[in-house]
Amino acid sequence: MTQRKAIIYYRVSTDEQADGYSLLHQEERLRNYCELNNILVVGAYREDHSAKTFERPEFKKLLTVFKKKTGMADLLLFTKWDRFSRNAGDAYGMINQLKKMSIDPQAIEQPLNLDIPENKMMLAFYLAAPEVENDRRALNVIVGMRRGRKDGRWLGMAPKGYINTRDEQKKPIIEPNTKTAPVVQWVFEELAKGVWEAESLRKEANKKGLIVSNSQFYQLIRNKVYCGKVYICAWKEEPEQWVKGIHTPIISESLFYEVQDVLTGKKRVTVARGTSDDSLPLRGFLVCKCCGRPLTGSAAKGNGGSYYYYHCQKATKCKERFRATVAHEVFELQLAKISAKPEILDLYHAILSDIFKKNGVNKGKQVKEVSAEIEKLKLRIANAQSLMLDGEITAIEYREIKTGLFPKVEGLERKKVSLQSNDEDYQRYIDGGFAVLKNLPKAFRDADLRQKQHLIGSIFPEKLVFEEKSYRTVEANVILELIALPSKAFGIRKKELASDYAGQPYLVGKTGFEPATS
Repeated sequence: MTQRKAIIYYRVSTDEQADGYSLLHQEERLRNYCELNNILVVGAYREDHSAKTFERPEFKKLLTVFKKKTGMADLLLFTKWDRFSRNAGDAYGMINQLKKMSIDPQAIEQPLNLDIPENKMMLAFYLAAPEVENDRRALNVIVGMRRGRKDGRWLGMAPKGYINTRDEQKKPIIEPNTKTAPVVQWVFEELAKGVWEAESLRKEANKKGLIVSNSQFYQLIRNKVYCGKVYICAWKEEPEQWVKGIHTPIISESLFYEVQDVLTGKKRVTVARGTSDDSLPLRGFLVCKCCGRPLTGSAAKGNGGSYYYYHCQKATKCKERFRATVAHEVFELQLAKISAKPEILDLYHAILSDIFKKNGVNKGKQVKEVSAEIEKLKLRIANAQSLMLDGEITAIEYREIKTGLFPKVEGLERKKVSLQSNDEDYQRYIDGGFAVLKNLPKAFRDADLRQKQHLIGSIFPEKLVFEEKSYRTVEANVILELIALPSKAFGIRKKELASDYAGQPYLVGKTGFEPATS
């Protein structure tokens, strides 16, 4: 009798490290079997990949050997059929492929003679059982993870600014990273001011230690996880939703939504594009008096070092060019002309303080009304669920009701967060803003680049033109005009303003001076 030849194949995936599945155990069982049954082992392949498909490195190698060396073996041995495959459909196809090459696949612990038709019923069971086990395990993982997310747990790799850790119950949780969380908070705070171009802010964040790509940065600033939320994706009849997380938020909800308003354009912002040089703070705000194009700036070397100039991008045609130091000196002089009188500022200071106090009382009433509306909508969703469970409406009808009401609940919750936003720092904002107004030239001179840009943009929503050592603009900030009422600076006419805005003593601008107000 001709001795049979076999290639032995033993496999284990990363989640199957129990003793009964170990590679060493499987190899020992296969070699003992071959020795007892006088089978010659001509090859051995060990695998550490899942058996969901046959796209496994070692299995592909043994198939190549079978194709190239016809007749080298007539058996492919493994311990159980789940070592061969955990996908019944793929397994039948592979068995037929091996049979065409005169290779008989066999599980030594579940032997079957496939020439006997009735044994194919057992083969179906052996192949289907591990696939069912895989599907059940996957379903349990999905349900378990959704349960964890509904409980407010962030599962998976921690987002930038957080680290993965465990709580007292040894369950996964994320905590703010002491090194990068402050940078994430800084990013949101700076974005809310509306004076940064997103790419410039990302680069600054990278310098501070928050290393993110362009796409990662845009995902970061739109991710509600940073204000304490956890995302649950849609599944079967359940719509997608955000729930309150159990992790510590890095920013407040009000700050998050303020940033979203900046990103979507709901909040007016002033960004000086392309301005990164401290010596050229007016770049991005100046336009050429000849052609109307934005002025750029650059440095030129001389005997005393570097000298900075603002000039037109079409300098050869317009010949518009002037020293930056001169432009800055004149700008400070112009700022001095629109500084308001101390007694006027003190009056507005008192008015704003009073408004904030009154708003606090009104907000409390509004919060109660919004909370009641939220509970009303949530009750409707709960009632619809009860009707579905009682069979009075279908699951599809329930899903339509929930999908229609959920955005309303989310919108009201956002409104509630906005109303509940902490106003206890308003006095600091008012004091800081009016300190700037009392001495605009000094505030501009002492500010850093971004603060200067914010200051310029807050005062002048339109571009500036520098001509004959003075500035002119189409429009200055109306609120500042009302407060300062200068007689000649920037062509503002006191009488016209007094007439146009009579009877409007409590106008408050949407954007102010550093720190930002809203």
